[in-house]
Amino acid sequence: MPRKNKPTEKNAAMDDIDRKILRELCADGRVSFRDLSRIVYLSPNATAERIRRLRSLGVIRGVHAFLDPVLLGLSVEAYIDVRLQPGTTAQSFEAAVMKLQGVVSMAILTGSFDVRLRVACKDQADLVRLIETLRARTGARETNSTVICREIQTRNWNF
Repeated sequence: MPRKNKPTEKNAAMDDIDRKILRELCADGRVSFRDLSRIVYLSPNATAERIRRLRSLGVIRGVHAFLDPVLLGLSVEAYIDVRLQPGTTAQSFEAAVMKLQGVVSMAILTGSFDVRLRVACKDQADLVRLIETLRARTGARETNSTVICREIQTRNWNF
């Protein structure tokens, strides 16, 4: 969904109550309108209407479940930075990567590398296979991998 405002602008359509609603939804996206309304001192209907408005503005783009990769049998998580081969476009690389198991997310970058992948693998051998597949089938010229030891979600949005 296209953004209505430049990312650096304060959204005039949002007030402090909207920001408090957003902070609470970031902490728990399944909080009920009733519980959220108590936190922000509005009625459940007014709270629900604000959330609908924030969705229509594109501020809230979805609600997601955070999965535990270890409980899914994916004990190795890593970032793989990729430098593309000359002539390989980000779009063609993206199309190839979307077919690979284990790729959790992809970001187009500035700097030394073109793309950063976040991956979740069963073990180190699975990670090596994924890297080899990237090099052989997707237009990756060079990769640099960093295993994630621990990650903390801060959710410290500045709004």
